[in-house]
Amino acid sequence: MRIAIDQVALGGLRLLFGFPPWHMSSPTSRRAYRRGVAMLANGLRPRCVVEVGCGLGSILSRVSAAERIGYDVDRAVLRAARLRHGRAVTFREGSFDDVEEPAIDVLIAVNWLHDFAPDQVAAWLRPLLPKTRHVLMDRVEPTSPLPYRHHHDFAFLDGLAVAARVERFDEEHRLFVLYEVL
Repeated sequence: MRIAIDQVALGGLRLLFGFPPWHMSSPTSRRAYRRGVAMLANGLRPRCVVEVGCGLGSILSRVSAAERIGYDVDRAVLRAARLRHGRAVTFREGSFDDVEEPAIDVLIAVNWLHDFAPDQVAAWLRPLLPKTRHVLMDRVEPTSPLPYRHHHDFAFLDGLAVAARVERFDEEHRLFVLYEVL
């Protein structure tokens, strides 16, 4: 019942702002990993958390940090996120190349990297590592029947970061990996 109510509420936001329908099809009540990712970030007691591909801000709104900044390329979804969360979270249009924070305690990128080739993901992340303490991403298992284009192993992080924690959060074919940058 809760999922249906949440989908109706997100449907109203979609009508108002015109963002893509997939945002309303998976409210947080259906995707427990969002709470889990926020819990992992909160366990680090961060001052600055940046999420690239933040969508409606469902993860950032659960993070306890003085600075919470979300980047997304979809202007419509950012307008809806601002309405939902007010000034508690800063939302900016852009992606990895637009991240301007000088020091990041946790950089989050989940549930969308699988549409991009590993070399592209590496090119986006490498420049941010010197100013980042932790990176939190999801890894889809190669045996997953889900239609993901890429199954990242994040091998480009070897020697640059170590996996500090790995969680599943009730996601059958996905692992959430918290890396500590060296």
